[in-house]
Amino acid sequence: VNAVVNALMRIDEEQRPTFGIVPLGTANDFAGTLKIPNDLPSAVELIDSGFVQSCDVVRISSHQFERFYANMAAGGNCVRVSEQLTDEIKKTWGPFCYMRGAAGVLTDMITYKIVANCDQEKFELDSWAVLVANGRTNAGRIEVAPKASITDGLIDVIIIREGNALDMVEIVSRTLLGSFLECEQVIFRQVKQLTLGSIPGMRFTIDGEVIDEEPIQFDVIAGAIRMIGDF
Repeated sequence: VNAVVNALMRIDEEQRPTFGIVPLGTANDFAGTLKIPNDLPSAVELIDSGFVQSCDVVRISSHQFERFYANMAAGGNCVRVSEQLTDEIKKTWGPFCYMRGAAGVLTDMITYKIVANCDQEKFELDSWAVLVANGRTNAGRIEVAPKASITDGLIDVIIIREGNALDMVEIVSRTLLGSFLECEQVIFRQVKQLTLGSIPGMRFTIDGEVIDEEPIQFDVIAGAIRMIGDF
């Protein structure tokens, strides 16, 4: 999905093809946001229906690079979870592989000193992770951005403050119960732009793919790609 999104964004908007997804990935998070059925014949039937809507895309950039994504960017300790996922773990655990990968990270969290500008609002704090969402789910259909919409022209920024072991338990339990944004450790904003600095440098996964570059800025591009889905 991420490779296709980046290829499409390098085509003139007037000539940009419509994008349809058959859900054959590990987690199929973005397919879920588009309400594409997991059943393959039903997914193909939806594609054949030609039900198309315009979908926002997020541009992620620094001085050295520019990339695009459709669903979610997850930075900080989230990247360490993704880096533990071998092909064997993905095959064995399926969408639950992200929970399996998190087990080895939760006892050894790294703290990042961040400066984040959410439009005109500035935050300086110690953080465990930053999520920048266009879609609602990540890491196997876990709803970490329940208020996100791929058609509202906004990105949902979720900053997880550093805490203690009890805070970690609350975050994990509320994530599974669907009340993640109610945690005291969570800062949530809906904005058009985020700029971010971090010590140590914070790497991200974008649509599940780990990137080595450290992003500085996130911008939403409203209605950038025509997507097939029932969203």
